[in-house]
Amino acid sequence: MSNNPKKHSAVDATNLTPILEEDLDDVALFLHHHMNNRFTQSEWKQGISQSWMPEVPNYGFMLKNDAQIVGVLCAIYSEQSIAGELKRFCNPHSWCVLAEFRKRSIELVLALIQQKAYIFTMFSPNKDGLEIFRYLKFKPLDNHVLIFLNWPSAFGAGQIPEFRDNQQLLQHLPEPVAKQYQDHAHFSWLNYLFFKEGNRYGFLIYKRRLYKRLGSAWIMYISDAALFRQCWPAIRAHLLLKHGLFTSKIEARLLDQPIKSWFKPEQGTQKFYLSDEISADNIQNLYSELVALDL
Repeated sequence: MSNNPKKHSAVDATNLTPILEEDLDDVALFLHHHMNNRFTQSEWKQGISQSWMPEVPNYGFMLKNDAQIVGVLCAIYSEQSIAGELKRFCNPHSWCVLAEFRKRSIELVLALIQQKAYIFTMFSPNKDGLEIFRYLKFKPLDNHVLIFLNWPSAFGAGQIPEFRDNQQLLQHLPEPVAKQYQDHAHFSWLNYLFFKEGNRYGFLIYKRRLYKRLGSAWIMYISDAALFRQCWPAIRAHLLLKHGLFTSKIEARLLDQPIKSWFKPEQGTQKFYLSDEISADNIQNLYSELVALDL
């Protein structure tokens, strides 16, 4: 424990306040300097200002000392349709506190989760945060990541349709799924692949990554898991032959049934959610920092 009275005075004088729209430039600059300078201030601002609610209570919370930001926990809010019912979500992300003020870090989390009537998701906790979220009764999501070889096959169902324009595309998707596509279509770093069997259509979202120095698809969202499994031979062949992606990675929790793989599963980032309203199979990677930032 420090015996430096000035240090204690600085920490004690720190104030917790919500992040409002007028604070976003300063918060983005703080994150650029102290969390990840790969993103410019402008890119940080674009990511942390994202929301999918008509009105948001804040963009997270911050700690300020002598008018200077010393810690932040940002939040993305959304309304999502779960089993036909609209639910409100809060997705905390980008938790960064300067070393001198770390003992106040937990206050940022508590300020967010004390807001009522939200389902909370945490998709990118840092190592120190894992035990904190467990202590706060966040429930862990299955973090097994499956790896598949994208090998072509002459057999199997499913097709990869092509559409003239977005309007034609949206006509074939169920309404909630079409909205998910529209809500995320503006992110240039996300890739979309549509698949069909008969009159049934679905889509997936993936990011291009490397695995063993070769192109790989990180499939982060699947609109219809059963249809995906049925169309998997066509999907993997398309990813290889049209996009040069030799493997695919998929979180096991996104599938409805196991798909055979020659690779041993990996342990992915531990993700969490906090809710008594819905179960883990209703938690998707959408409407979060995983899409709003090019992570």
